[in-house]
Amino acid sequence: MSKYIYIFLLCISFLNAQEISVFGAGDLNSASPYGLTKSEKAIYKNNQKIKDLKSDIKSLTSKLTILKQQINKIKTSQDDFSEDFDGFKSVYESDSSSLNKTRKNLYSIDKNIQNNKKQIIFLNTEIDKNSKSIIQLQNDIKNLQAKLTNFINLQEKNNQFVEQSLKEMSKVINTINQHYVSTKKFDELVKFINKQATNKKVIKKSKYKHKKKKIVKLSNKQKFDKAVRYYNKNLLTKSIPLWQDLIKAKYKLSISYYYLGNVRFYKKQYKKAISNYKSSMMIDDQASYIPKLLLNSAIAFDKMGDKNNANNFYNTLIDVYPQTKEAKIANKKINKE
Repeated sequence: MSKYIYIFLLCISFLNAQEISVFGAGDLNSASPYGLTKSEKAIYKNNQKIKDLKSDIKSLTSKLTILKQQINKIKTSQDDFSEDFDGFKSVYESDSSSLNKTRKNLYSIDKNIQNNKKQIIFLNTEIDKNSKSIIQLQNDIKNLQAKLTNFINLQEKNNQFVEQSLKEMSKVINTINQHYVSTKKFDELVKFINKQATNKKVIKKSKYKHKKKKIVKLSNKQKFDKAVRYYNKNLLTKSIPLWQDLIKAKYKLSISYYYLGNVRFYKKQYKKAISNYKSSMMIDDQASYIPKLLLNSAIAFDKMGDKNNANNFYNTLIDVYPQTKEAKIANKKINKE
């Protein structure tokens, strides 16, 4: 732009320096000048160039004005764009914040879903375990029901067997009552034994009257323990008065009769032994020593030559108490015959 202005000023200086000739010759302002000198021709050419330059400058000035207007429009548009951009940026930032919140919410939801899936898997596993446990319990219940049914059936059979055994026992007791010592005779025997024991005590007192000894009265328990000690030491005779006292005092009657029966048995007093065994069995026929009592009764009958009753006792023992060692002995006794 400064270059064009410089040329324009140079041309003006040339115009001021020109000379106007007479009669129109050399008139540089003429549309068709003539009679020009070389200098004038050069000036004319420069003037034309200056005109062209003016025109160009005017055109450029117009274009520059238009360009300025366009620039201003662009600036205005740019300002509008900046405002729009700021608005868009604000909206974007707002949307971005909302999007981040949404993302966080989605992440939280996804995390909860994953946790719920794990919980569901855990619950399914627990359900499977519980299902297996329930199946196992159901099987156990079925097994228990089967065992209970078997037990009830077995118990019914046992009850029938016990009833039958009691009938057999009753037969044995009736046999003893009918053929051997009756209750009346047994009572008379007890009175006699007690009378004899009393007489012996009187004799001992008169014999040793001069000796003043303090007699310590034993309790029934002490008598029982002492009698058992005598029995275990094979001091059978010494134990007899103690067993009789205990029977008179009705202290542990069943086992006292049993022990006294054993004493009579080992002393080969078989009838008395059978009577004591009968009394013991009538008081308690479920005692643990009943197999031994039956075996000794059978042997007592056998020793007295009563094979029939001996075999009845042996067979009763084998039928009622088949698993005992006494039943095995009874088997051997029967098979020897």
